Amino acid sequence: MGNLGGGEILVILIIGLIVLGPTRLPEASKNLGKALKQIRQTSRNFQAELEAAVEDPLIEETARQKGREMLAKEKDSREQDGEKQITESSPIEANSTEDESQDS
Repeated sequence: MGNLGGGEILVILIIGLIVLGPTRLPEASKNLGKALKQIRQTSRNFQAELEAAVEDPLIEETARQKGREMLAKEKDSREQDGEKQITESSPIEANSTEDESQDS
Protein backbone atom coordinates (compact mmCIF):
# COMPACT_ATOMS: atom_id res chain seq x y z
CA MET A 1 0.00 0.00 0.00
CA GLY A 2 2.43 2.66 -1.09
CA ASN A 3 4.63 4.05 1.64
CA LEU A 4 2.45 3.07 4.60
CA GLY A 5 4.21 1.10 7.28
CA GLY A 6 2.76 -1.05 10.02
CA GLY A 7 2.52 1.84 12.48
CA GLU A 8 0.61 4.07 10.08
CA ILE A 9 -1.85 1.30 9.21
CA LEU A 10 -2.43 0.61 12.92
CA VAL A 11 -3.18 4.31 13.58
CA ILE A 12 -5.61 4.41 10.63
CA LEU A 13 -7.40 1.29 11.93
CA ILE A 14 -7.70 2.74 15.44
CA ILE A 15 -9.10 6.01 14.08
CA GLY A 16 -11.51 4.04 11.89
CA LEU A 17 -12.61 1.99 14.90
CA ILE A 18 -13.24 5.15 16.91
CA VAL A 19 -15.11 6.92 14.10
CA LEU A 20 -17.12 4.00 12.69
CA GLY A 21 -17.41 1.76 15.71
CA PRO A 22 -16.87 -1.98 15.91
CA THR A 23 -20.06 -2.87 14.04
CA ARG A 24 -19.55 -0.76 10.89
CA LEU A 25 -15.75 -1.01 10.61
CA PRO A 26 -15.69 -4.48 8.94
CA GLU A 27 -18.35 -3.44 6.42
CA ALA A 28 -16.55 -0.16 5.65
CA SER A 29 -13.19 -1.90 5.20
CA LYS A 30 -14.82 -4.49 2.91
CA ASN A 31 -16.35 -1.70 0.79
CA LEU A 32 -13.03 0.12 0.70
CA GLY A 33 -11.28 -3.06 -0.46
CA LYS A 34 -13.86 -3.56 -3.23
CA ALA A 35 -13.46 0.05 -4.37
CA LEU A 36 -9.66 -0.24 -4.46
CA LYS A 37 -9.92 -3.49 -6.41
CA GLN A 38 -12.23 -1.85 -8.96
CA ILE A 39 -9.94 1.16 -9.31
CA ARG A 40 -6.91 -1.07 -9.88
CA GLN A 41 -8.78 -3.16 -12.47
CA THR A 42 -9.92 -0.05 -14.32
CA SER A 43 -6.39 1.30 -14.25
CA ARG A 44 -4.97 -1.97 -15.62
CA ASN A 45 -7.57 -2.04 -18.41
CA PHE A 46 -6.85 1.55 -19.37
CA GLN A 47 -3.12 0.92 -19.40
CA ALA A 48 -3.56 -2.22 -21.53
CA GLU A 49 -5.72 -0.35 -24.05
CA LEU A 50 -3.22 2.48 -24.22
CA GLU A 51 -0.31 0.10 -24.79
CA ALA A 52 -2.28 -1.75 -27.48
CA ALA A 53 -3.01 1.52 -29.25
CA VAL A 54 0.62 2.61 -29.10
CA GLU A 55 1.93 -0.75 -30.28
CA ASP A 56 -0.62 -1.09 -33.11
CA PRO A 57 1.48 -1.50 -36.27
CA LEU A 58 -1.14 0.10 -38.52
CA ILE A 59 -1.24 3.27 -36.43
CA GLU A 60 2.54 3.33 -36.19
CA GLU A 61 2.96 2.96 -39.96
CA THR A 62 0.38 5.70 -40.59
CA ALA A 63 2.25 8.03 -38.27
CA ARG A 64 5.57 7.20 -39.92
CA GLN A 65 4.09 7.82 -43.40
CA LYS A 66 2.72 11.21 -42.33
CA GLY A 67 6.11 12.07 -40.90
CA ARG A 68 7.80 11.16 -44.17
CA GLU A 69 5.30 13.29 -46.09
CA MET A 70 5.93 16.24 -43.79
CA LEU A 71 9.69 15.89 -44.25
CA ALA A 72 9.30 15.68 -48.03
CA LYS A 73 7.14 18.83 -48.08
CA GLU A 74 9.65 20.66 -45.91
CA LYS A 75 12.51 19.56 -48.17
CA ASP A 76 10.61 20.68 -51.27
CA SER A 77 9.83 24.06 -49.74
CA ARG A 78 13.49 24.52 -48.78
CA GLU A 79 14.59 23.61 -52.29
CA GLN A 80 12.08 26.05 -53.78
CA ASP A 81 13.25 28.77 -51.41
CA GLY A 82 16.83 28.01 -52.45
CA GLU A 83 15.92 28.28 -56.15
CA LYS A 84 14.19 31.60 -55.51
CA GLN A 85 17.30 32.89 -53.76
CA ILE A 86 19.49 31.72 -56.63
CA THR A 87 17.28 33.36 -59.28
CA GLU A 88 17.03 36.54 -57.22
CA SER A 89 20.79 36.70 -56.82
CA SER A 90 21.51 35.77 -60.45
CA PRO A 91 20.88 39.25 -61.96
CA ILE A 92 23.32 40.74 -59.48
CA GLU A 93 25.96 38.19 -60.38
CA ALA A 94 25.23 38.68 -64.07
CA ASN A 95 25.68 42.46 -63.72
CA SER A 96 28.95 42.01 -61.88
CA THR A 97 30.34 39.70 -64.57
CA GLU A 98 29.30 42.18 -67.27
CA ASP A 99 31.02 44.97 -65.37
CA GLU A 100 34.19 42.92 -65.09
CA SER A 101 34.20 42.17 -68.82
CA GLN A 102 33.73 45.86 -69.65
CA ASP A 103 36.61 46.83 -67.38
CA SER A 104 39.00 44.56 -69.27
